[in-house]
Amino acid sequence: MDRVILNKIYTALLSAAVTFLAGFALKKVWKLTTGAEPPDPEDPAVPVRQAVTWFITSGIGVGVAQLLFHRTMAKRLQLAPVRKPAELS
Repeated sequence: MDRVILNKIYTALLSAAVTFLAGFALKKVWKLTTGAEPPDPEDPAVPVRQAVTWFITSGIGVGVAQLLFHRTMAKRLQLAPVRKPAELS
């Protein structure tokens, strides 16, 4: 399989893991700072201000985690030596 395709698959799988871990960490930080579970933005009983705060916090947190991950992967892939097929055996 082509190295570019493998790198894209590898990056996509790691990106999904980073998103999951960032969301998990954000929920823990929210609970530590507020003492309550993160609100469900779709629940009409949740005050709008609290739902919007959680929405913005989680969006920015996951977005920053993704940005840092993709920048790191791009840098690593640029620095990785390109091996010719003869060198692979």
